[in-house]
Amino acid sequence: MKTENLQITAKAPTACSDVEIADFVALVLAGGEVTPHGLEGRVRSAERIAFLRGNGSLLGVAGLKHPSQKHRNEIAALSGVPLRSNEFPFELGWIFILPIARGRRLSLPLCSLLIEAAVTPGVFATARTENDGMHRTLSKLGLLPAGAAYKSPQGNHQLQAFLRHAAQPRGKPKGPGSRESKEQIKGAGVDLNSHGL
Repeated sequence: MKTENLQITAKAPTACSDVEIADFVALVLAGGEVTPHGLEGRVRSAERIAFLRGNGSLLGVAGLKHPSQKHRNEIAALSGVPLRSNEFPFELGWIFILPIARGRRLSLPLCSLLIEAAVTPGVFATARTENDGMHRTLSKLGLLPAGAAYKSPQGNHQLQAFLRHAAQPRGKPKGPGSRESKEQIKGAGVDLNSHGL
């Protein structure tokens, strides 16, 4: 079995090519949980976006967003959690990994680069209530469940809000530079050719 060469990068959208932005948007839309209208503009105004590649193929994405006040208010009203912009300036989101690359704990190193790039620890996120893997990732990044679960405006599933308070100590998450993450990436092998990528 071939071992793939995994690479995770995070950068400001202004440092991305139009092709990279288009690929990022396409993968986010493949997840089926985001409103397509205006997505490219929201991606271009993000703080940072991250790419997971294996043997040159894009396998996953995530973003550290500047959420609009409307979006912030909607989540706050549905979850019962106040999301003041001075306390939680960023939202961790657009997290999507292709099915071929799931189950290998790659969301943690993918999201760690984004959390490390935040200029303040105040970050919020949402995840499906049944997505235990993402709950574990968010917990390792210092984001804890808050408020009530609520029905997603984008479907029939339930969402849970997660918060990392600005007052929390800024401990460095176990990200791509940690021994644990390096071992996860190095040891994660799959034959991409057998899956048509």
